[in-house]
Amino acid sequence: MPQLAPHIFKILHQQGVKHAFGIPGDFALTLFDALAASQITPVVMTHEPCVGFAADAYARIRGLGLAVVTYSVGGLNMVNAVAGAYAEKSPLIILSGSPGIKERQQHNLLHHKIKTFDTQRRVYEEVTLYATTLNDPKTADTKIHRALDYAMTFKRPVYLEIPRDMVYADIEEAENYSSPIKRTDADTLKEALDETLEMLHLAKSPVILAGAEVHRFGLQPQVIALAEKLGVPVCATILGKSVFPEAHPQYLGIYNGEAGDTHLRQIVEESDCVLMLGVFMSDLNLGMFTAQLNPSHTVYATSERIAIKRHEYPNVRFEDFIDSLSSSSDLPHRELSTIPKMKPRVQPSEGRISMSGLLYELNQFIDSKTLLVTDVGDTLFAADDIQTQEGTSFFSPAFYASMGFGVPGVIGAQLADSSRRAIALVGDGAFQMTGMELLTAKRLGLNPIVIIINNGSFASLRAMGHQDAAFVNIPTIDYAQLAQVLGGNGFVIETGKQLQQALHTARDSNTFSILDVRLLPDDVSPALEHLSQLFAKTLKG
Repeated sequence: MPQLAPHIFKILHQQGVKHAFGIPGDFALTLFDALAASQITPVVMTHEPCVGFAADAYARIRGLGLAVVTYSVGGLNMVNAVAGAYAEKSPLIILSGSPGIKERQQHNLLHHKIKTFDTQRRVYEEVTLYATTLNDPKTADTKIHRALDYAMTFKRPVYLEIPRDMVYADIEEAENYSSPIKRTDADTLKEALDETLEMLHLAKSPVILAGAEVHRFGLQPQVIALAEKLGVPVCATILGKSVFPEAHPQYLGIYNGEAGDTHLRQIVEESDCVLMLGVFMSDLNLGMFTAQLNPSHTVYATSERIAIKRHEYPNVRFEDFIDSLSSSSDLPHRELSTIPKMKPRVQPSEGRISMSGLLYELNQFIDSKTLLVTDVGDTLFAADDIQTQEGTSFFSPAFYASMGFGVPGVIGAQLADSSRRAIALVGDGAFQMTGMELLTAKRLGLNPIVIIINNGSFASLRAMGHQDAAFVNIPTIDYAQLAQVLGGNGFVIETGKQLQQALHTARDSNTFSILDVRLLPDDVSPALEHLSQLFAKTLKG
C-alpha cells in the first residue's frame, strides 16, 4: 500500500512538477521530509506570498505548480497569492501540513489554531476550486485524483490539507476514480461547431481575439493553425499577450477597448464574427469595460463556458472545441488584406531616460529566448507597447492585479524553463513588497534581470488624479547598491545608453542583476497616460 505524501509527490512528478515552492513549519516538517525524499526539488522561499506567486508563474509555464506550507501562519499568509492564481486560472496545487488527527482530539488549543481546526480549509474553499482534508486512508486517493482533475480541467488552484500524523499513512489506491469533472457531449459539440462554422461562412470581417486560456491549455499551435486556415487577423488581450506570435503576419496587436490602438479597436468592434478564445471579460482586459463587443457577433469559448451568439453550449470542454474547430475541413478561407499592425508608441531617449525610452530599449533587447514577467502598475500597462518575439512568453497578474508578483514570479518562471532568459519589469513599490526574494535567486544560482522603475511613487495611482496626495509617494533607496548587498549586480540607469550597456552586461551574468532605472514620478507609459483618463471617467461614475 502506498504512503500518503510520497504517493502525492510521485503523482505530481509524473505530471511534470519538478519543483515545489514552500516554507517549512512544525506542522509541515514531516511533509517536507517526504518532499525531500521525493524526485521533486524543494525551493524554500523567504515569505509565503512569494511561495504562491512563484508557484503560480511556474504553473503557467509547466501546467501545474506546487506550493507546500505549514498550518495557518503559513497557509493563511499565502491566501492573497492563491486568490490571484484562482482569478487568473493558474493550476496550483496547495499542500498544507496541519495538526494531527489525534492531536485535535486530545488538545483543543494548539498553536496556530484560529477559530476551529477547519478554519484554514474553509478559507481556502473561497480561493480554490476544491479544498479538502486528507484524514481518511480509504478516501485519500480518490480525493487526490479529484483535486488534480479540477486543477487540470479548469486551470484553477486546489487545496489538500494533510494532518501530520497522516503524512506516512498507508492508503488504499482507488480502483475506479469517479467520472471526470467535465466531459464533452459529442452532440452538443457538433451543434456548437455547426453554428460557429455557419457564422464564419456568412461573416465578411471575422477576427480572432486570443486570451490567456489559450496558453494555459497549451493550445497555441491549434489557434495558429485556425488563424492561418481562416486567413483572418488576430489580436490578443493584455492578459493573453504572447499567446499568439507577435511577429506573425496575421497578428495586429493588443485589443484593449478605448485604452488601446484606435484602428485595431475599430477592426475588432466592427467585426461581424469575433472568435473570443480563452478571453477574460475583465475591466483591465477590456479597457475599463470600454470594449464594445456585440454578443450577437461573438463566439465566446473558455474552459467554463461556450457561448455562440446568445446560445449556451454546456458540457463541451474548451480544448475539445478548439481542437475540433481548428481541424475542421469546412473552414472558409479568405485572403488576408494588408492591415497595419499596432506600432509601439515609444522612441529612444535623448538625454535622460524616459519610460518611452525604456520600452524602446527593451523592445530591441527581447528575443525569442525571453521570459518576461511584469508586476502591477505602469509596468503592466506598458506591456501594450512591448514587442515580444516568436518564442517569447509574457506573464503578468493583469486581472487580479496584486502587487509583488514580479520578483517571485520571475524566479518561478526561470525554474519552470531554464532555457530562456528571465526578465522582470517591476515598479519600486512592488519591489519593496517582495524584492528580498532575490536572496532565493542568488542561492539557487538563477540570473534574472530585474528592471526597477525607480520613481519614488505609485505611478499608476498618481496618474489617476492623485498627483498631490502624500499617500502615493514611497521611500526610495539605491537599488543598484542593494543588488550588490544581496550578492548580485547593480546598475544605475539614467540614460538610454546606460540601459543598453546594462542589459547586455546582465545578459551574460551568472547571477541576478538589478537595473535601477531612475524616472521622474510623472513620466508614465503611453498606455497609462491614456488609461488614466478612462479611470477618471469610471471614478466619476
